[in-house]
Amino acid sequence: MRRLSYALVLSGLVTGMVMASALAHAQVGEPKNVQVLKGKSTKEIREYMKTFTAGLGVKCDFCHNLKDYASDEKPTKLTGREFLKLMNTINQQVAAINRTAMKKQKVDQVTCYTCHHGQKEIVSKAPVSKDDE
Repeated sequence: MRRLSYALVLSGLVTGMVMASALAHAQVGEPKNVQVLKGKSTKEIREYMKTFTAGLGVKCDFCHNLKDYASDEKPTKLTGREFLKLMNTINQQVAAINRTAMKKQKVDQVTCYTCHHGQKEIVSKAPVSKDDE
């Protein structure tokens, strides 16, 4: 009987820890303090943010306070927001060039990975592709 009690208590503790961890790493409800990705759901924003992991090689806590994703306390979040604005402007220009001047599109859009190549710091020279040689 005592073993069963310990097992139930331990199971409850583990379940509580898993749930607390999940809540700490997931925004619940409507997104707050969204300034660049307006009109997107929490799920859409979360999916979009996954591209930052690949593009910059970072995790959520690099830019976000995991207890309050809406917080602007981290300078990296503010910098990232400005780079998102820059990236959106560049992509609008790329789309316009592709519509008016380019017959064959070499570049669809730029992403974080375009300059960062999976690193926190911008890579000074992009790898040369065989097409560029």
